[in-house]
Amino acid sequence: MGNADPGNPHSPGRGPMPSQSPGPQGAKRNDYIADRGYTAAPVYLTDLDRRVPAGTSSPTAKRRKWRALEYEADALAGTTLLAGPETEAPEITLGVGVSGWHAISFGIFEGHGILREPLKLLSRLSGDSTFSILTWQPDDTTGARIVELFWRVADLTGQELVLGQMGVRATEGDGPGSVQCFNAGVAYVKLTPLDEQEVDALVADRERADTRRLWAHNDAWSMHYAYRQTSVEEIRRQMEPFRDSDFARILWEVGGGDSLLYSTKIARLQTHDDLDDFARPGERWAAESLRLLRNSGIDPFEVSIAHAHALGMEFHAGYRVANFYGPPPQDYGRYDSFYHRHPELRGVDRDGNRTPRIAYSYPETRKYVLSLLEEIATYPVDGIGIMYNRRPPIVEYEPPLVDGFIARFGEDPRQLDSRDSRWLSYRAEVLTGFMREVRRAMDGVAERHNRPRRIEVSAIVSGDEQENLLFGLDLKAWVDEGLVDTLIGYSSIPRFDAATAGRTESWKKIDDVNYLVSLTRGTACRLAINIMPRRMSPEAYRLKAAALYGAGVEDLFLWDSDAGNRADFGEAFSALRRLGHREEVAAWVASSQSSLRVPGMDVRRLGDFDVSYEVPE
Repeated sequence: MGNADPGNPHSPGRGPMPSQSPGPQGAKRNDYIADRGYTAAPVYLTDLDRRVPAGTSSPTAKRRKWRALEYEADALAGTTLLAGPETEAPEITLGVGVSGWHAISFGIFEGHGILREPLKLLSRLSGDSTFSILTWQPDDTTGARIVELFWRVADLTGQELVLGQMGVRATEGDGPGSVQCFNAGVAYVKLTPLDEQEVDALVADRERADTRRLWAHNDAWSMHYAYRQTSVEEIRRQMEPFRDSDFARILWEVGGGDSLLYSTKIARLQTHDDLDDFARPGERWAAESLRLLRNSGIDPFEVSIAHAHALGMEFHAGYRVANFYGPPPQDYGRYDSFYHRHPELRGVDRDGNRTPRIAYSYPETRKYVLSLLEEIATYPVDGIGIMYNRRPPIVEYEPPLVDGFIARFGEDPRQLDSRDSRWLSYRAEVLTGFMREVRRAMDGVAERHNRPRRIEVSAIVSGDEQENLLFGLDLKAWVDEGLVDTLIGYSSIPRFDAATAGRTESWKKIDDVNYLVSLTRGTACRLAINIMPRRMSPEAYRLKAAALYGAGVEDLFLWDSDAGNRADFGEAFSALRRLGHREEVAAWVASSQSSLRVPGMDVRRLGDFDVSYEVPE
């Protein structure tokens, strides 16, 4: 397998892509996004069918074999490996035949029909124990193309690549369709060698602490919903995107209310053992996943903590304080839950009506939640995150609040304007008291377990002072009393509207962060600002990060950074995982703001089919 002729794009071996010429040898490089700027010419492995074990591929569609089809594209030619929804393609070890440090990228094949659906490729080095999930969502407007996804930079000495197709067991048995697979298509492997200076610079860069200013979030449920995970290795995949990145910590959810995602002895694991009618197929998968893990003695929370720490990340456990009850048809466990056992603890609106919330105005509620937080903190977590951004309010017009206000002020708060400053300040005392209890509880756990440092307390809040007070959150009191180590500004969208925030640019007016920046400046409390929506272009990520840094923000929070969502190794992720490099971001903003889109090329032929010939689908 010799080198391909660089001038002949139809040669199936190795060679540089003509559309990407390397920079001058030894040129200074100030932007490390993906593999851009490395000085050596890349090598393209396009003869993939010759590099995999015999019997693992076939020129025709066959179950449990990769389909090997020759292709011709604008800049090169070779053999692509494809797998469809029923293929169950085997793991394959791909010989790379190189040693030393290389930047590794994959040419992902997208095309007509099923190749327009989401594509997922599993990849790891032969010396690794965990796969990464590379995800690409094709553009419906394009024809057959190859897009290039950057994976990582690694020392390939004594290593090979291991690729796989991602699948989910849907039914018992071994017949076709029993495992539902995600489409996969890889056209080439691109290897860009690093010289000695570049390796030294890379190692030094990875040792920097000042760039570790990104915080990830994972709801720890969607991975069960989407992938029906049943093994330790599958759980660890959620952390792999953060390897050698600017991510310093992750907020990993443990559930909410009394429905949890770890091996609790106090509340309920979300297995729903007695339920046989789920609202969505993915919710059945999630319950089955958690049942199978439980029955195998695997605690996904414990596994995730260990892998995050192995990657050098802090691990903080996130708890949704309001999630005691959900609307039908997702009101699972309705007859055996804290919510249904304690109707006397439900919220009350200003008209005296019961609301579908468990109210923190009652000490019994706070005592129960504190017992859960103490149980969570017995795991080796670095912190606890109190998540106020889902389904508020948790303090309304409950009798203890109303009676107490009348006793202090001689007026009925239900007759006042809902934004009366005295009422808002008085009501906020409940959650300030709760945060004091959380702080004491975490300090107590740390002392009893001889922790070397304090268990940190963080809180996800609104960016607006008045909005926080409307929900009973007096952030100034928390910061002044040292009750929180970190505040996370979720969004500038009113009322924590998750649906709107998910598709709308947050902090569109950058001055919206001023309240939180001013509140925390010069204090011991750190501030992280969440960037939304979840899907943004790489250029938009850099522009938003630059604006937030310019406004005085030091750390960035990324909601829903699970593998296959934001942390997908897709087009935006190469920019996202380096947003902590402020100088890199600033230099790009100050210069030409060149495109950060992934490289790609059109495919002209696949097998014996001329895909440039347009036909109706």
